[in-house]
Amino acid sequence: MRDDGQRRTFDLAIGYGSVALFVVSIGVLFWFLAWGVDRPESFSRALDRGIRRATEGRGDARATFNILIVLAWGVLHSLFARPRVREQFRRVVPPHLDSAVSSLVASVGLIAVCLLYRPMAWPVWKLAAGPALLARLVFYAGWGLLAYCFAHLDLLEVTGLRPILRRHGGTQAPPAPFLPTGPFLWVRHPVELALLIAFWAAPTMTSGHLLFALVMTVYTFVSIDLEDRRMLEIQGAAYLEYVKRVPQILPLPR
Repeated sequence: MRDDGQRRTFDLAIGYGSVALFVVSIGVLFWFLAWGVDRPESFSRALDRGIRRATEGRGDARATFNILIVLAWGVLHSLFARPRVREQFRRVVPPHLDSAVSSLVASVGLIAVCLLYRPMAWPVWKLAAGPALLARLVFYAGWGLLAYCFAHLDLLEVTGLRPILRRHGGTQAPPAPFLPTGPFLWVRHPVELALLIAFWAAPTMTSGHLLFALVMTVYTFVSIDLEDRRMLEIQGAAYLEYVKRVPQILPLPR
C-alpha cells in the first residue's frame, strides 16, 4: 500500500512537473524572441567563455553551433512523436508516463536552445517608427493567437498529466472523437502558425534571429506534415475529411 502511494506521488510529480516546465519553456521562448536572441552576453559568463572558445576560435562557428543545437532539439522532439520510438520508449517508461516524460524532455531542450543560442548581431533589417510598431503588434498578436489555441486544447493531455490522472483515478477513458474548435476551424495547425508569426515579426532582424527563424520554419513545416500523417493513422476518415475542408497552415479559402 505504501509502495502504491509512493508510486502515485512520483507519477504525479512527473505530471505536474511536465505542466510547469512546459509553461516555463513557453515563457523562455517569449523572452528569447523578444529580447534574448540578440542579447550581448550569455546567461552565464563561465558557460559563455566556454562556448566562445568552441565557436569563435579560428573562424566563426556560431552559425554552425546554432543550427546544430536547434536541429538536435528538433530531431529529439520529432523522435519522441514517432510510434516506433514510443513503443521502444514504453519498454523503459510506463505507458501512462511516456507523454509526460516526452514533454519534459522537449521543454528542457527548448529552454536549453534559448539559453545556449549564440547572438549574431549583424543587422538584416531595422524598422523604425510606424513599421516598427506594426511589427511589434504583429509579434504580440502571434502570442495572443497561441494563447487562444491553448484555450481550445487540453493542456493536461498535451503535457502528459491527464494520462497519469486517469491511471491513478482508475478510469480508462475511450479515445475522444475528433472535434476541432476555435482556431482549429480556420487552419489545422494554428499553434504552429502562431509560432511562425512570433519567429518572423521583428522590428529588428539580426542574422542570428534570421537564422533561428529559418531553421525553425523548416522544422515547423516538416513536423506539421508528420503530425498530419500521425493524425490520419489515429483518427482515420474523420481527420481525412478535416484535411479536405481546412487548410494546413494559412487560413485561405479552399
